[in-house]
Amino acid sequence: MKRGKLKNLILSCALCFSMIAPFFDQQTFAQTLGEQKVLDKNNKTATVLDKNLETEVELSFPGKQGVLPADVVFVLDKSGASAANDIYKQAKQFLQEIKNEAKDKGLNVKVGVVLFNMHGNIKQELTDVISGYDDILKAMNSSVSMGTNMHAGLLAAQKLLDEDKTVKSSNKHIVLISDGATYLYSKDKNFKKAYTRSFGDPKKQTDPKTGQPYKNGSDKKGGIWEYQSREYNTPNDFKKFADGKNFVFSQATNDYKKLGEYLDYYKNQNKDTNKNWSQYEYEYNFSSAYLGFGRKTTPIDVNAPSNIDIAFLSADNVFQEMVNSGYDMNVYFKNAADFDGTEFLKYLVRKSNNGKLNTDFTKLKKEILNKISKGSYIDDFIGKDFDFVNDTDKMKLQVGDEIISPEKIGDNKYGFGKLNDSSYRYVMTYTKGENEKIRLEVNETIYPNKPVSFKYKEKLVNIPTKIGVHKLKTNEGASLYPVDGNGKKGEKVDFPIPTVEYKVEGFNVSYLFVSETNGKELPEDVNKLLPLNETGKENGSEVIPTQPAKTIVKVEDGTWTFKGYDKEKIIINNADVKFVGKWEFTKNNIPTPNPGKPSIPWTPLVPAQPIKKVTQAKKGGKLAKTSIATTSMAGIILGLAGIVVSKRKK
Repeated sequence: MKRGKLKNLILSCALCFSMIAPFFDQQTFAQTLGEQKVLDKNNKTATVLDKNLETEVELSFPGKQGVLPADVVFVLDKSGASAANDIYKQAKQFLQEIKNEAKDKGLNVKVGVVLFNMHGNIKQELTDVISGYDDILKAMNSSVSMGTNMHAGLLAAQKLLDEDKTVKSSNKHIVLISDGATYLYSKDKNFKKAYTRSFGDPKKQTDPKTGQPYKNGSDKKGGIWEYQSREYNTPNDFKKFADGKNFVFSQATNDYKKLGEYLDYYKNQNKDTNKNWSQYEYEYNFSSAYLGFGRKTTPIDVNAPSNIDIAFLSADNVFQEMVNSGYDMNVYFKNAADFDGTEFLKYLVRKSNNGKLNTDFTKLKKEILNKISKGSYIDDFIGKDFDFVNDTDKMKLQVGDEIISPEKIGDNKYGFGKLNDSSYRYVMTYTKGENEKIRLEVNETIYPNKPVSFKYKEKLVNIPTKIGVHKLKTNEGASLYPVDGNGKKGEKVDFPIPTVEYKVEGFNVSYLFVSETNGKELPEDVNKLLPLNETGKENGSEVIPTQPAKTIVKVEDGTWTFKGYDKEKIIINNADVKFVGKWEFTKNNIPTPNPGKPSIPWTPLVPAQPIKKVTQAKKGGKLAKTSIATTSMAGIILGLAGIVVSKRKK
């Protein structure tokens, strides 16, 4: 190939890829968006408080993991679902429809399969119906052989459902398909072992009334016909039903109410400690059934419970346990072979379905697929610190991508999506008062792939005052009360309770000193006394100002005196506060001297008088010294006085 042609080919390929690549990216992006639209869980959120102290609350539902997850366990007689009769075809069609709907609408459905022969056999653990569809179908088409122990099958199914804690009881479903012919039972919930009872060969037992061997029947080897050995060899009229018929198994199985009376009687007989009928039970397996190893023989007695009596009682016991657990029990009758157990199956559902058997899967399909339908509602109680903002401009309801505007249809009542019959797809009612709440009614079937979002606003009215960060519940509680497509109420589902934060930082207290004396500024010695500012004061608290350490400050030219604050105290009201302290100056009181007028009057100095000498007579030949000393002292005093006067004149 020439270089030019090769170059053109490369450019063409690059161009094609550039056109195709965005297509694949968009496809992937669309799938991603589609997956994101499927709501995983029921949710409730709240935005941060805005400047108006309002938060927007959003309810989102239904979530794939919330109210909608469902478990279905098929409990199949030993032939499995491979039989070509109508009920098995319906079961497989139901499985396929569940898979398709779950995929299209974002539902979470798990399916398990149990087959029972003499044991309970878990052929498929609970598995996602979409990803595990082929494995589930394979398990349904499988089969097991030897024995029939419905009790064990129900025990295995109960185990599967009990262990799944992610699904609510009302969303757990049993599908039992059987002919009702069960004659084995298990003990201590161990569905891997089977037990039975046998009257053996009646002809090898002696009739106490005749002293001869019993005449009727043969060894049933712990199988389904064991009851015949008792019925054919004991008086049938020992007890009567209300209609006058003999109190025997063959009559009891004509009506499930009679069967109930019959089973109650033999339940009590089995409790007879004197007879201790349970001592004759033995494990049912290949060795005991076909080789006779380990077998025990029950004495033929009109009051001796047969294996089928105990099998029926045991199966019913676990069945009613699941009914009481809230599980949805569905029982289908498959074509009878040599034993018709229809009335026993009706007896099982006497409490859960008024003794009526299921005939199709329409009702069950609605229960699984239409979990939230007309009649469902949400009750949402507003938080004690908030008020609902009753304003249509602040409400928004969205279903999938569709936004539906509110319409006021009554006092505090709003409709969303008006229908032809003047009803509404959704109705919201607001209730004021102590138990303030909103109720959102749902009048259509909704799915996780098109979840409902309802937004509204609340306003914070009880504003915290204590310093710190406060987490406030926007709601006291919110719950979804589901009603399925059959009008059946489900268990309520609680939403999470969102919180918003409100921070109280506290208010500040500051101080300022001012001079009340015109022309005089406060000296540094006064300003040093200014109290420190205070922080973290709670709203509503009373603040008394801090007094300065000294209220009198002396300076060189006078004295500053503190005259008090502008306020004696302040109650903080959502704002900082300031105290203004006032100081007043007083000058020193110092007199000013007058130089023109002496403070001591001047007196002229009088010249001293001459001192005359006095001569005294000598005493003892000498002159006396007294007069001389006196004269000298007087001279000194006068001299000093002159000096003082002289200085004052100056």
